Amino acid sequence: MNLTNNIKPRKEAERLGFDVIYIEPKKIEKYNACYRVEYRGQKIYPPAADELGIPLNEIWISERLKEFEKYILYHELQEIKHRASGLDVRTAHEKALEDEKIFQGDPKWEELKREINLAPEEVLTEVKGVGEEIFEIIMKNRPYHTLEELHEVPLVGPNIYKRLKEETWSMYQGSTHKDS
Repeated sequence: MNLTNNIKPRKEAERLGFDVIYIEPKKIEKYNACYRVEYRGQKIYPPAADELGIPLNEIWISERLKEFEKYILYHELQEIKHRASGLDVRTAHEKALEDEKIFQGDPKWEELKREINLAPEEVLTEVKGVGEEIFEIIMKNRPYHTLEELHEVPLVGPNIYKRLKEETWSMYQGSTHKDS
């Protein structure tokens, strides 16, 4: 039995009094998901929440990620808990990425981790030719609406592009991602 089937982030968000709101992708494309919440008496939110104008006790998720709600919401809730424990935004995000690994082996989560705008360093650097430097450049140039935009990324030549196209997908290209 898969123990991650018992993880219900939507119910946890509701229990905590948080509303989960799906947002038009263009509005949230730089972040994909974001929040502003009160948790254990603390107002917790990253700077992006001010830029986006997120009201208190809302978690916003791009409509394009609806099918991955369980994983996105789990990540956001973990990040909130890490922030409440005193971690800065970046460290809390990194810890939440580590926490997500409980879903390893879940085909839907594995698919999500290959989305070019969300793929973490450990996933992209598995692609032959992509090292830390190219990963950083790819990350800084997000979002990608098509994989073809990778042609414009410095240091991504034809061979690396071909491998990235085989191993990743873009949520903005509709349902062109690989079936798991």
